[in-house]
Amino acid sequence: MNRPYRSISLCVLLSLTALCFRPALADGTGQAQAPIHLSPSPVEPEAAKVVSLLFTRFHYRPQPLDQSFSKVVFDHLLENLDPERSSFTRADIDSFAPEANALAPSTLNGELSPAFFIVNRYLNRALEQYQYAQTLLPHGFDFTSKESVQIERKDAPWPSLTDELHDLWRKHAEDDWLRLKLAGQNDEAIRQTLTHRYQRVTERLKKTTPEDAFQIYMTAFSESMDPHTDYFVPKTALEFNTQMSLSLVGIGAYLREHDEYVQISELVPGGPAGTSGKVHVGDRIVAVGQGDKAGLVDVVGWRADDVVGLIRGAVGTSVRIELLSDERKGDSVTRTVVLQRRKVSIADEAARSSVIETADQGHRQRIGVISVPSFYEDFEGRRDGDPGYSSVSRDVKRMLTEFNEKHVDGVLIDLRNNGGGSLTEATALAGLFSGSGPVVQVRDARGNVEVDGAPNDQAVWTGPLGVLVNHGSASASEIFAAAIQDKKRGLIIGETTFGKGTVQNLVDLDSVVGRDGSNKLGELKMTIAQFYRVNGVSTQLVGVRPDISFPSTGQEKLFGESIYKNALPASSISALPRKAGAAQARFVSVLEETHEKRVADSPAWQLMLDEINAFQRASSRTSVSLNLAVRKADRDADIAVTKAFQDRRRNIDKAAGVPADSDDAAIADDGLDPSERALSPEKTPSSSKMLKDPGLQEAAQIVADESRLLIMFAAATG
Repeated sequence: MNRPYRSISLCVLLSLTALCFRPALADGTGQAQAPIHLSPSPVEPEAAKVVSLLFTRFHYRPQPLDQSFSKVVFDHLLENLDPERSSFTRADIDSFAPEANALAPSTLNGELSPAFFIVNRYLNRALEQYQYAQTLLPHGFDFTSKESVQIERKDAPWPSLTDELHDLWRKHAEDDWLRLKLAGQNDEAIRQTLTHRYQRVTERLKKTTPEDAFQIYMTAFSESMDPHTDYFVPKTALEFNTQMSLSLVGIGAYLREHDEYVQISELVPGGPAGTSGKVHVGDRIVAVGQGDKAGLVDVVGWRADDVVGLIRGAVGTSVRIELLSDERKGDSVTRTVVLQRRKVSIADEAARSSVIETADQGHRQRIGVISVPSFYEDFEGRRDGDPGYSSVSRDVKRMLTEFNEKHVDGVLIDLRNNGGGSLTEATALAGLFSGSGPVVQVRDARGNVEVDGAPNDQAVWTGPLGVLVNHGSASASEIFAAAIQDKKRGLIIGETTFGKGTVQNLVDLDSVVGRDGSNKLGELKMTIAQFYRVNGVSTQLVGVRPDISFPSTGQEKLFGESIYKNALPASSISALPRKAGAAQARFVSVLEETHEKRVADSPAWQLMLDEINAFQRASSRTSVSLNLAVRKADRDADIAVTKAFQDRRRNIDKAAGVPADSDDAAIADDGLDPSERALSPEKTPSSSKMLKDPGLQEAAQIVADESRLLIMFAAATG
């Protein structure tokens, strides 16, 4: 039920493909280097065979792992490795013909050499290309031409010659230089920044492991079954489970790679690192040791995920970390901190509640708002009987109880950009508003249909309800929203949702084969069923359409189930009998009319519409100029538009008595990669942010209108 997940290593490698060409393999000094040649570890062929067998026997839409399927896998692998078609040449693609035809049968037999051959070729092409980029920097670039660089090349033909790759790389390197130049850097500073950037990426490529290569290939292999099936190597499985449970065992710190160090980028509130007072954002990790006496392991030059592996451990055990302060502080003396590992909750990703006070035509009401970023559940904690295990339904139940005590007039559930999560939690959350009864129908590969119902005997909140969604609301979010809509329990407000109507199951491969050892096989997230609304209609491809629509941002053209070539088709089954909920459904037309009149006179709403239009215009650009004068004029025009929007926002906020933010100045592109920017301590979220969200404010106002109409209806009907 979860959004597709990518390993850290894959994200890193995909970020390398913006600039690609193919010179001789050498470092920045012209010295030849040995090519990258990765081979599968002993455990990976076994994992590949188990995954393949599960696909052929238990996937919702099993397919023969033959030559035809191999070509699908090959296409997915190329899209993941070289999405901009700027690393491989046409000759490379043609040379892969034997591997392209053999990928699926070979994987079924545990033979991974065809896959590793392609991944190794990519790694070496990328390494060559970044090393070549460094040779362009001493000479600088001419920014007086009329050239431009394409923003996206996914549909472009593969370069036929090395010279074409050189030209692509030259243009992208020129664009990197131009961005920094427009940000105010001088030529020497730019040269140093880009040299360091390209060297850093080169070193990162050299650190690619067989496990990384296996993850990259198995992601493509799994996605070829359907968009939401995925394989996780052990370390990626750990990250996935952390996301689902919103908890981790460790010191409560996020890390990033910065120069040759792994750096503390963020501290989790309440975690061992944060509460110690001895670990700070920006600190660089020099060494890590286990317990009080074990020797320290030097980790300078390590990858972040490898350092994470040393820091994590069993609850209650200790870890020693040698730290060097943020380089900006000029402190060259290291210090050693001893921290005790424990289970840390990632509160930032949990449900949050607040109260919005609305006022319209003299009517003042208080609407309780609950933001639900995901349908999280600590499976392990629940299994082990942990009374405090985290889950979204438990958290929301507590918040609804507080809303009842505060006597709010209505409740709004904000599911925008909630990509899903636990199916069990989706049904449990629906039950908090509708009580017991069917929530969703689930059909497996054999056509058997099961009805999943809410475990609650009675609803916790029975008053006016709204559910705010957008195109990023997917899977479990769609189950919840559809159940509320079908039972006429509340109003769905916003945009049509993502359109993911499939169910995934997480499988521990070691448990499948009865294997017990330190070298684990990993986990498989596999599509095993399709879900249907209570009314028998699937959300697959079509999503959930709101009762009251907000303007579309155009994101449906960029992402969503419908953009996947191998998405399952939409279908329907028999509807279930259901009783109608509260009377608010009969007021939809009145509420919609009231909404339209209100937003027509709302400066904040009109500003939002103008911002959407500006975003869509910017998104339609297919290229950017490499001429300094033209680029500067375009940059200045973009800044002027942004500043005009901010000026309008300030005037709107001032009229409404909303505090101004200190961080809303027009900011031009600084030309830097995220890892090149200086870190700063996390800011406390501004209390005015919610007030500056016109979609949230209007949705709350609609729930307030709903509350008022229900009161009037009850009075009129006695």
